Amino acid sequence: MEKKVRVRFAPSPTGPLHIGGARTALFNYLYAKQGGGVFVLRFEDTDKERSESVFEESIVNGLKWLGLNWDEDYYQSKRSDIYQKYLDKLVLQGLTYEQDGGIYFKLPTEPRAIIVDDIIRGQVEFNSKDFDDVVLIKKDGTPTFHFANVVDDIDMNITHVIRGEDHLSNTPKHILLYEALGASVPQFAHIPLILNPDRTKMSKRTGDVSLDGYIRAGYLPEAIINFLAQLGWSLPAGGANGGEFFTMAELIEKFSLERVQKAGAVFDLKHLNHLNQHYLMQKGLDEYTKLAEPFIAHLSGDEPLVQSALKLIQERAQTLSEIPSLIEYFFKSPEYDATLLVFKKSSPEQTAKGLDTGLKVLSAIDDSAWNQIKLQSILDETLSVEGLNPGDLFWPIRVALSGQMGSPSPVELLEALGKTESISRIKIAIKKLASSS
Repeated sequence: MEKKVRVRFAPSPTGPLHIGGARTALFNYLYAKQGGGVFVLRFEDTDKERSESVFEESIVNGLKWLGLNWDEDYYQSKRSDIYQKYLDKLVLQGLTYEQDGGIYFKLPTEPRAIIVDDIIRGQVEFNSKDFDDVVLIKKDGTPTFHFANVVDDIDMNITHVIRGEDHLSNTPKHILLYEALGASVPQFAHIPLILNPDRTKMSKRTGDVSLDGYIRAGYLPEAIINFLAQLGWSLPAGGANGGEFFTMAELIEKFSLERVQKAGAVFDLKHLNHLNQHYLMQKGLDEYTKLAEPFIAHLSGDEPLVQSALKLIQERAQTLSEIPSLIEYFFKSPEYDATLLVFKKSSPEQTAKGLDTGLKVLSAIDDSAWNQIKLQSILDETLSVEGLNPGDLFWPIRVALSGQMGSPSPVELLEALGKTESISRIKIAIKKLASSS
């Protein structure tokens, strides 16, 4: 009878949850759920000096935000009796000795090959002669990572150890400990490191790689989940939505450790932004507004204007934190240089004519007819009647209203801002252009 899959994510609360850890948690979660198994959260918190509750909170909140809910949780700091029980087994076998206040595990005196049978990397061979004896208990009486890690995996019946490839070199020592304790060795899967674009190892010290940072920047959990899944896992052909956008249920169904690559996975921020923009665009306006609220609290409380502004820029924002800069001009008159009013194929004279003519025809439109269809019709007619090019009329009106080269269309802005505010901004642009010539 096949054992029920039991995996663990074992973070150390000495720092916030970072992208690499989140991906490890995700791979463990997907593998467990695929087989109806158990996902264990185990805090390796024996480092009393560096472990902090604020980091534990970051890890817990980050996993919940991602939707990676665990089935069991443990704290190494509360398991001293268990470590002592397993230590006694090694002592009785004469496999330990004390030195400099610590307790060590004796490696075999005769060199022997140790084979790590890895799901991702195949068989990787080491030799015991290349390793020193293993510290089990530190001077302060706490178990080391190596000892606590192996004891916990045995005691918690972990069947698969899925972790970063930086732990591969530790695995031979762990295998010797499993054998000495009379325990079966779990299956190993060492996932590739995450690399910076220059292919250097991404670490907590290189850039903002904490999950908290991405949450604060306005990324969505579904975007992060899809991004992390694609960091080292090759997608099956013909996936949903082109094999790029998956629900959690689809990832659980399709995930396979056999399809995880050996080579490092490059962190591509452009791809993450692309995924996030996609999921932002899928939101209904009410949900999008709710998501944006924490980022735009400092802007006007004019709810209709807020909704109009958000609707116009929804397809443009890659992250929620970009929204304020994209809609700020809706709430205050924009600052810009007069030269921006002149389109590259126009001239100051034609631009002045376009603005003057635009002001005249827009002023004549009744408030009740101030809508995109009517506005577009009037401005198109004005181009023909006055012999203007679009760059002489539409471009300077867009800049007058937004202060930006790239923004929603002039008629969208005119409708959202309303007649009074639009006319006011066009008058400002006319004065600005005149004073610059």
